[in-house]
Amino acid sequence: MNTAKTARGRQHKPTRSEVAAAWARLRDAASEGSIQASALLIALAENKPVIAMESPTA
Repeated sequence: MNTAKTARGRQHKPTRSEVAAAWARLRDAASEGSIQASALLIALAENKPVIAMESPTA
């Protein structure tokens, strides 16, 4: 019995090459003097959130 394969959905996560390219663009922007790119690199390296989310009940 031959069953048809179900169609796969869209890819949700970026590929490794896309992630590597994004890091390279971020490093390039930071080396060119972008304050935002530098701050983002620091936040990502320290594993801290870039945007503080406030609780609506706080």
